[in-house]
Amino acid sequence: MDTFAIVLAIAVMLIGIAGSFLPVLPGIPVIFLAILGYGWYEGFNVITVHYIAIIGALTLLSVLIDYIAGVWGAQKAGSSKLGMLGAGLGILAGIFFGPIGILIGPWIGALIGEYLFVRDLNRAVSVATGSVIGIFAGIAFKGLLGIGMLISFLVVVF
Repeated sequence: MDTFAIVLAIAVMLIGIAGSFLPVLPGIPVIFLAILGYGWYEGFNVITVHYIAIIGALTLLSVLIDYIAGVWGAQKAGSSKLGMLGAGLGILAGIFFGPIGILIGPWIGALIGEYLFVRDLNRAVSVATGSVIGIFAGIAFKGLLGIGMLISFLVVVF
């Protein structure tokens, strides 16, 4: 067991978990790559091809669910494409304002986008709220999945 390689893999996975909450990093794929890299480094003796296949499937599932959660929340709230675009741009703009920006950026973006489309403030507020609920459901799923992947790695390695 190479301590440096394990610590490096765990550090990269922690960055991936952070990426589950920050839209600038592809969180779950980073975790997958850390596990795959460690498996390759140790010759796929401890990290087996079967384990990699399971983690890979979970990675694909997370990407799909992340997309579906955001779209589902927006659609349930009756969002237009402009409202969804606004939410996406709000996420990106919110990054520059720290945790508060990440929380309110998508809501403000969806509100502006939807208001520009329908010119009805009450509807725009409703759509913005629904869009953000969907986005945060996806973020929560990715965060929990990332933590679960890290824990499974630790169980397999130790």
